[in-house]
Amino acid sequence: MTGTVRTFTRAQAIESRTLIEADPGIAAEVEFPAPVAMTEAVYADCIAVPEAYTWDTGIRLDDAEREWDLLSTASRAIKAAAGTGRPPRLAFALYRIPVDGRSRDPQRVTLVAEASPGDDGERVITIMRPGEHLPQ
Repeated sequence: MTGTVRTFTRAQAIESRTLIEADPGIAAEVEFPAPVAMTEAVYADCIAVPEAYTWDTGIRLDDAEREWDLLSTASRAIKAAAGTGRPPRLAFALYRIPVDGRSRDPQRVTLVAEASPGDDGERVITIMRPGEHLPQ
């Protein structure tokens, strides 16, 4: 019995929203070193602000600002580790305010930036939770 190996391309993962492509303007502004996307779980926890979000905390949350924070933090961590012989998975910490309607203080979350070949062999980076892996 032979099996078929299925490959899930990065483009398909982005199209299906398994991966969320980072805003190219924000990525360029923070001088991100390669095209970047994030898993849906990272997007939901660290960037997305629901339209019906209540502002009971007095803190205004904006998804573009939250994406800028995520990408600039990841970019600084990647640049700091450049030339150190680090593995392609780099853990970094992000402080973000949870979108729960009550929190006022940033909470730390550990994320991973993983470099890998893109669909055409180019270097791409995916930001995910430590227990997540690239879609296959």
